[in-house]
Amino acid sequence: MKSNLLLNKMHLIQAEYKELLTALLPKLKSRHVPEALDEINLFWLRNIEEVQLYLRAWFPGENSYVFTAATYMDYDDKEYLPFLLMGDKHILDDPLSRYAEIQSKMPEGKDAEFLYKQIGVTAEDNLKLLENVGEKILILPLRILNQSNDYNSFYKVGEQAFVSLFNGINSVSDYFSKCESTDDIMQYARGDIGRLVMFSEDDDISLTFKERFQSALVGTQYMVDANRTDSYNFFMLVFGCIQQAIDVIVSCVEYGCIPYIRYPVAFHYISLLSENMLDIKHIATLRFKMSVAFVVYKLCDKNRLSTVYIEEFLNKIQEYDFNSKLFCVLNEHGINEKKFFDSTITNVVIDELEKFYSILSREEDSDKVENQPSD
Repeated sequence: MKSNLLLNKMHLIQAEYKELLTALLPKLKSRHVPEALDEINLFWLRNIEEVQLYLRAWFPGENSYVFTAATYMDYDDKEYLPFLLMGDKHILDDPLSRYAEIQSKMPEGKDAEFLYKQIGVTAEDNLKLLENVGEKILILPLRILNQSNDYNSFYKVGEQAFVSLFNGINSVSDYFSKCESTDDIMQYARGDIGRLVMFSEDDDISLTFKERFQSALVGTQYMVDANRTDSYNFFMLVFGCIQQAIDVIVSCVEYGCIPYIRYPVAFHYISLLSENMLDIKHIATLRFKMSVAFVVYKLCDKNRLSTVYIEEFLNKIQEYDFNSKLFCVLNEHGINEKKFFDSTITNVVIDELEKFYSILSREEDSDKVENQPSD
């Protein structure tokens, strides 16, 4: 399929997905969530060949970013603006395509209700993106399409990573046979487990590891089960993050793209695990560009990015080429995929953002002059 035909097909799929979500929205905001999610997955399965062709033939590249490991993008909070600053091709890894699997494993009750509410929010946000920036950000189910990978071996990598957090524990089943309470976990935990494990965005590293875990149990009640053991809840909190990180890494290596990560916990585990995979092609580039994008996200001022209309914002990104300029300046400072973690890029990013803000500010002033009434 020629590139222009493929791109036209992808935009047609996006239009069809918008129609589907519009029709399913009442179900996605009610108790009929499971059947609506099934319809969404069936939609992606019907289009799987075209989507995979696009991901393999057109999307791969060092300037292709996928917004992933997130429950939704948050259009109203203008989260798409810093995302569009990075690279020239953009995909939102559709969270709705993952919720069917999550929902099927959750019991009815409080947890399911929390999930249903989140699914409704995600569906509405997807629609806003499709209606307003659909030409620039494609919504595709990236992480459910990496079918060339054997799930069992994929799961085993996660198990090995989890087990490596302990001394004297050889497997997950061995972990559960030896650990029940928090004290049991601490008995076998590696001395540096406090550095390796991150429970939440608000995880306070000034506390002891035991205190951090107890605080996490309170702050993540929708993820843990008060009737189960501490060892079970620790496994649920940490293993899920490890599996998600491996999932993101495998998908982005397969499709040759860069993960755009907003959530610090996901960023922590992807960075930690990918550090031991540098012999795999694309991993060094992935780590570097993911890290730069994370810093840009943390430092950018979305209000200053939104001073002009989205069309003008997109034009200025293309004209100014913020992404290329940023990496060029980083390279001039000796910061690259081989030396990045020994360098600080904060000042460089701040300076480059300020330059781009000034471009937008001049455009805003120009618009004001043009719109002034004549005498």
